[in-house]
Amino acid sequence: MPGSSGRLRKEVQHLRRTGSLFRGRWMHVRACESTEERIIISVRKRFGKAVARNRARRRIRAICREMEPHGSTGHLVIISVGDGSAAAGFRDLRSDIVVAFGKLGLLHGSAIPP
Repeated sequence: MPGSSGRLRKEVQHLRRTGSLFRGRWMHVRACESTEERIIISVRKRFGKAVARNRARRRIRAICREMEPHGSTGHLVIISVGDGSAAAGFRDLRSDIVVAFGKLGLLHGSAIPP
């Protein structure tokens, strides 16, 4: 899609300026209403080798996919994975995301997936 990266860049800048922030134990989650409905996962190089960074992305992506039916639409979300979260288990990451999405108003009502 031509021009979509420029539009996304503007949306991300808007998110960084005005979005709500949740600081969890394993990650930071920032969200705001947007025309771009997307979840961006950010893992710094300092996190570890590519295998570890990709594993963290896959885990976060799987958790977000599992929560999709319960979430609200029309939000741009950036999840910044902390350096220490390589030691975290799947349950720890999931609980951090559930709490973050709940506090940021990204879950419908009290519908938290089991």
